[in-house]
Amino acid sequence: MLRWLRTYIVTPPFSATCFASFWATSLVANTLDRTGRAGHAMARFWSRLLLWTAGIRVVVEGLERLPPDGAFVFVSNHLSLADTPLMAGWLPTGFRFLAKESLMRVPIIGSHLQRGGHIGVDRDDARAAVRSLARAERLLRDRVSVLIFAEGTRSEDGDLQAFKAGAAHLAIKAGAPVVPLAVHGTSDVMPKGHKLLRPGVVRLLAGEPIPTAGLKPADRDGFTERLQIRVAELLDRVVRIQP
Repeated sequence: MLRWLRTYIVTPPFSATCFASFWATSLVANTLDRTGRAGHAMARFWSRLLLWTAGIRVVVEGLERLPPDGAFVFVSNHLSLADTPLMAGWLPTGFRFLAKESLMRVPIIGSHLQRGGHIGVDRDDARAAVRSLARAERLLRDRVSVLIFAEGTRSEDGDLQAFKAGAAHLAIKAGAPVVPLAVHGTSDVMPKGHKLLRPGVVRLLAGEPIPTAGLKPADRDGFTERLQIRVAELLDRVVRIQP
């Protein structure tokens, strides 16, 4: 009963307030600060507050090893819309999402993503996708990290789907290290098709950065497979350490 009350009565007005405040403050921050640092700080603050007010406890492991000024390609599995505030709130470096182009056309959300310098990818247009990866490569060379949900979409049942090759291609081209990430529990606090956050525990594990020095474009597919294996190992570890 208490869980139901929190999910349907208490959390919605708090979530709406967090979302509206985040949108307004990020609008000002991204307008005044073109570097994106102020916008990232706003996203970090409001994302943490959003999950806290919903009764969600976040357990993080491995991110403390990463330098806050590093430029990485973060590669993660994708379970839920709750993955977005989780990443925005807890990744230690400023970063940009590589997201579906359709999100850029969603009212309010799309304009925020564009102002913040996040990159839309049209997977149905090969030339446009190449241009998006080129933008992401420039960000990495400017010491800005990029986050990619390598499965390309949210998984229906939590099982890891085949990774797309874009993350490996980008990391090899930019010579950037890749940090594998494993997300667990977000599909419980916000299942696919649901819009309300529920109380619960979510976990975010980060593996050791994987260097790309010496890799060539021809190594892309093999490196993609290596990244998927590493994320799968992290997911297995999450399941084992759960209470």
